[in-house]
Amino acid sequence: MSVLLQCHRLVHAMGSKPLFQDLDLIINTGDRVGLVGHNGSGKSTLLSVLNGQISPDDGDISRSGDLLLETVEQFIDIRLNERTLFEALHEKLPAEEHDFSDYKVTMLLQQMGFNEAEFQFKVTHLSGGQQNRLMFARAVISNPSLILFDEPTNHLDLQTLLFFEDLLASLDIAYLLISHDRHFLDAVTDRTIFLRDHRTYSFNLPYTEASIRLDEQDAAAEAIRKVEEKKIRELRASAKRLAIWGKVYDNEKLARKAKNMEKRIERMEDDKTFVSPGSGLKLTLDVKNAQANRMLQIEEHQILSPGSTPKPLFYIDNLFIRPGDRVALLGHNGVGKTTLIKLIMQRFETDKAGDFIKFNPQCDIGYYDQELDLLNPDRSMTQTLEDNCKAGDYKAALVKAGFPYLDLDKKVAVLSGGEKARLMFLLIKLNQPNFLVLDEPTNHIDIKGKEELESQILESDATVLITSHDRRFVDIIADRFILIDQHELRELNDPQAFYDMDRNIVNTKEDPGVDTIQVPLAEEDILTRIVELETMIAEDKERKSKFQKPKMQLQWARELKELDDSF
Repeated sequence: MSVLLQCHRLVHAMGSKPLFQDLDLIINTGDRVGLVGHNGSGKSTLLSVLNGQISPDDGDISRSGDLLLETVEQFIDIRLNERTLFEALHEKLPAEEHDFSDYKVTMLLQQMGFNEAEFQFKVTHLSGGQQNRLMFARAVISNPSLILFDEPTNHLDLQTLLFFEDLLASLDIAYLLISHDRHFLDAVTDRTIFLRDHRTYSFNLPYTEASIRLDEQDAAAEAIRKVEEKKIRELRASAKRLAIWGKVYDNEKLARKAKNMEKRIERMEDDKTFVSPGSGLKLTLDVKNAQANRMLQIEEHQILSPGSTPKPLFYIDNLFIRPGDRVALLGHNGVGKTTLIKLIMQRFETDKAGDFIKFNPQCDIGYYDQELDLLNPDRSMTQTLEDNCKAGDYKAALVKAGFPYLDLDKKVAVLSGGEKARLMFLLIKLNQPNFLVLDEPTNHIDIKGKEELESQILESDATVLITSHDRRFVDIIADRFILIDQHELRELNDPQAFYDMDRNIVNTKEDPGVDTIQVPLAEEDILTRIVELETMIAEDKERKSKFQKPKMQLQWARELKELDDSF
């Protein structure tokens, strides 16, 4: 093991905001490092310092003489938009290789899951997941010794996320990556660096174990600090008594002893054990309980895609949500999860007792949309709360949530994604709903924010409908799991079946990442599904004719025939 890159006593600020103070960092060959910190702590800035894009205000950075470093940014370089996929990767090769290395580009693109028909696609026409794969390929084609990843998992669907997990697991290159996905960090890293309090805390452990160790370290520091402060209080009281006695009895010896004790107290104050103050940001929710049998029910309805030429997405036979249910809506990108949520919200606002969607009269929804379009970019944070909430002390609420008082008049347009998310959650809290509908609420919040959100939801007994690509969040929050798959909505006992489905697709594709390739079911799975279908058909036929669902019987029968034929 040798040192690739080392930072010593880095100091850097953004304007008047200090980011690093005497920060130390070492990356060695073979390291798989996760860089973790709250939004605004300086993680992306640190990557820019490490790759030389930004010079620190002070401190030393040493790099090994043969270090070849690549960076994978959050977004594709817009200068690549009009290049073809093949061209965008080919240009990353050294000039001396351009004439004879087409095979290298072809092989790497195929490993990234592209087929030859896609090689001539313009970069601007690639999906977000495909652009992420291209950025990864551009980083590895030069065989670097270290890669820096800036939030590579943002906005990826589960299938693409699993694809990257497998790629990183097979990568024989040191890397440091920023991510707020705890499951992903545990899967692909064996060392964790926390960026906090303008310094780093490093553990040779994956995220979850490192987080526990950091909490233990914090608890130990707090315990030591309490002992130190108690000792200081005792000494200060003794010094005060000695000073009084020295004055009352005109005793210079007692007065001198009191002064010496004060100097000792000053040294102890300077040497007190450091205790992290935290980020200061807080994510809280406040919900009401509802006394009702069902909050929401949708029966026998075909969900259509939005637009001028709608297409069928999936059919809902009967979906109901009871008070206290925490429902996770699962499915691949594009199956209609957000479409369903937007339909629910549109009907809630316009037709609560409609023909196929019915809401309990007590139902009061707090809605978080993944694009945060509900926030008007031209209004300030204070005005946003005034526009959307009941009467209250909005400035006090914002300050309590961790927003600096001097920033309260900032327009929403200039806020970061994390700040907008926290503002949206504060808006929901102030309205005290009894039903939370959260569409990808974890996209813009850091790990601490996710943990706070999880705690708030679990402690509130709220009714919740969520979509999220964050597996840890879904596993912790949800107690019901609804899957949209093959144009059908069905309930699962747990989300692992969905995760396994995607893992099988990733592992068995001849061209990984090509969405048109389907994975054949295993023999045992076929038999299980055949029994399920036969049971559903038989049970439906036993109902009175007016309660039967002929369309679903026909769909089940077609699937049953296909399975019988394949078996």
